[in-house]
Amino acid sequence: MKPDIGLKVGIIRTFANMRRSLLVLLASVLLTSFVHPFYTSVTEVEYNSKTKELGIACKMFPDDLEETLRLYTGKKFDLYKNEKQLLNPILEAYFKKHVAILINEKARPYSFLGYEIDKEVVWLYFNMAKLTGVRSIEVQSNLMYEYKAEQTNIVHIDLDGKKQSYKLMAPAISAKLSTR
Repeated sequence: MKPDIGLKVGIIRTFANMRRSLLVLLASVLLTSFVHPFYTSVTEVEYNSKTKELGIACKMFPDDLEETLRLYTGKKFDLYKNEKQLLNPILEAYFKKHVAILINEKARPYSFLGYEIDKEVVWLYFNMAKLTGVRSIEVQSNLMYEYKAEQTNIVHIDLDGKKQSYKLMAPAISAKLSTR
C-alpha cells in the first residue's frame, strides 16, 4: 500500500497556511500595539524683552490630540481634514482650560494663533503681546492627562536667553523659570 502523497501535501499546506496566518495575525497585533508607544507633548515658551512678546508653540501627535478632543467634546475630529473654522475654537477652549501662563506669578491671557500639521506632528501657536518687566514665567500644563495616565509634557522656557527644560508627568503640572 502506497502512502497517499496528496493527503500529506494537503496536510503540509494546511499547516503552512495556518502558520502564515498566525504570523500575519501576530505581526499585525505587534505593529498596532507598538505604533505609538509613548505619549508626549512639547511646549516651548519664549519671551523676548526687545519685542515685548511671549511666543508659545506646542507640539504633539495628531492622533493623541484628536482622541483628547473626542474625550473633551464627545465628538470625533480629523486634524488632517483642515477644518480650521470648526477646530480653532475647540482647540483654543481646550488649551485655555489645560494650560495657564503666569507672568510674575499672575495668570495672563494668551491668544490662539492657529495650528499646522508638520509631517507626523501638529503644532499649535499662541502668544502674548506688550509684556514688560517679565521676571518669571510659569507654565501650568495638564495637557492630555485625561487621555493617558502616562502622558509626559516637556516644557522649554526661554526668558530673555535664560533657558530651562522641565519634564511634567501627572500629577505634576508646573514649570517655572525666573531671572532671580
